[in-house]
Amino acid sequence: MKSIGSKSLKTAIHKQLQKDKVVEMQARMIIEKQFKTAHAKLMSEFHNHPVTKELKSGPNSSNISGGLSFGNLFGFIGFNSKQNPIDAIDRALSSAHILIKKRTIAASGIVWTYAVNIPSLQELYKLTPMPWARGMSWLQEIEGLGIPNLGQYLYKESSASRSTAGIQSGSKSSGRIKIPYIKPILKEFEKNINSISSGARISKKYFK
Repeated sequence: MKSIGSKSLKTAIHKQLQKDKVVEMQARMIIEKQFKTAHAKLMSEFHNHPVTKELKSGPNSSNISGGLSFGNLFGFIGFNSKQNPIDAIDRALSSAHILIKKRTIAASGIVWTYAVNIPSLQELYKLTPMPWARGMSWLQEIEGLGIPNLGQYLYKESSASRSTAGIQSGSKSSGRIKIPYIKPILKEFEKNINSISSGARISKKYFK
């Protein structure tokens, strides 16, 4: 009688498990559940971020983010008073989803390969144009070098202002406002996605 080696036995068991539809469905559910948990955390961090809250509150918002000594970000950036600047980001992040592509046999067991589709930073920058400067993104500026001309911003209700909450003064003083916002949120999401278990792995890099 020919004995079966442990490696061959494992391979045989793994192949048998691959054919088990119940096991397959359970594994998919585990992966999808972990993704939903990570995505829910991403959306919660986005909605509860001070910048999101401040911009969503419009021209009459208080300076929740703490980036200004007076006024608010909505007026400082110069949005239209009826504009919802974070709506496009919200929709884009909400659309993130996972695609379970295939499963293969490895020494550790069955390995699931999946891809996570979520907007890149560059795509989010395109969705967040600066109201007064073509080709610029307020999201990119606020997390990069910072939005310039803080010294020329006055918090004052005025019909001459797009936001009705800020106008430019004739002052030549300069300053920039820089606040960590979307980058740290996406980094945390990437970390949580990479921790998905159940023998799964990511098929490609999904952040740019």
